[in-house]
Amino acid sequence: MSRHHIRLSHCGGSIVVVAGYDRPLRHLFLQVLRDEDGRPTCEDNILYDSLHEPALDWAVIGTLSDKLVTLGIAVPESLIEAVYLDQCFNAGNRVVRHHVDRPPEVLMAG
Repeated sequence: MSRHHIRLSHCGGSIVVVAGYDRPLRHLFLQVLRDEDGRPTCEDNILYDSLHEPALDWAVIGTLSDKLVTLGIAVPESLIEAVYLDQCFNAGNRVVRHHVDRPPEVLMAG
């Protein structure tokens, strides 16, 4: 599974957007988490999870980008492009931190 994430300001608070490609399922995923005290893992901090909308076609990159637009969240093109390339090349075990003002950092490549 690939994992691309970015910290952003949104609606007066901090969020973490996590998106990626799940190789075994051959689907994309998207999570938006409230980033409180640098710990976005608490279940109460989940603002959006693509698992809650299984009727959407998560095999299509447009679903991911359209959902971000619907949520009013602007991520760098590098994030969308990287997730799409992971899907195209069936990549997994990649973790990449994206930034608004500089190139992404590959934290793990498998």
